[in-house]
Amino acid sequence: MTISELNIVNINREQLITTKIEAVYNVLRENIVNGNLKPGTRLVLKKIANDLGVSEIPVREAVRMLEAQGLITITPHTGAQVSSFNAADAEEIFNIRSVLEGYAAKTALPNLTPEIMDRLNGLIAEMRECIKQGDVVRYGLLNRDFHRLIYQCSPYKRLYKMIFEMWDGSERTRAVFAFDRERPENSLREHEEIILALKEGDGEKVERIVRRHKQKAGEAFVRYLNHQDTSNT
Repeated sequence: MTISELNIVNINREQLITTKIEAVYNVLRENIVNGNLKPGTRLVLKKIANDLGVSEIPVREAVRMLEAQGLITITPHTGAQVSSFNAADAEEIFNIRSVLEGYAAKTALPNLTPEIMDRLNGLIAEMRECIKQGDVVRYGLLNRDFHRLIYQCSPYKRLYKMIFEMWDGSERTRAVFAFDRERPENSLREHEEIILALKEGDGEKVERIVRRHKQKAGEAFVRYLNHQDTSNT
């Protein structure tokens, strides 16, 4: 996929209120982590600048920022392209997250009020609608909101901080919903199982289901990465 296929030329110009560099950075980063820009996609700086209505200078600076985060690779004679994601790293990240998030959900259970449960059900309804519309980007954002709402009810604030530091450092895994077209529907069923377990008030069951949910997401992402490695050889 090329940058021109992303329709980012229609970016809301209000984004440029902060700085042009930040605006370009935000657009490129979001398109990388949500899977619109896949690993190996070549980035033509002049084209990006034209699409966003800026000079090449802020684009170049934004690309350097993304390179420092490991999202973009710059090589001589090739230029900038979206970095590959290591399958072994992804597997490790999801294994750790499954343990942390399962425990966070279990310890959050006593603090889940009827109001919070209503909000969780509302998010499920929105996620279901996203699947109908094929909006995997918004689905990924709602998925994050769903889990954040649960985990913030845990009394262990360091645990919550650890989880979302890991999320921020591995946000590209959100692209699993774009890479694996079956994943959103499977994910939705798993979220519905989580809701049912929360309603039952069974902490051990909640922890078990959330851990399995994260492991399945990890397996789907690793399958995609391994498929990419095979198709590129």
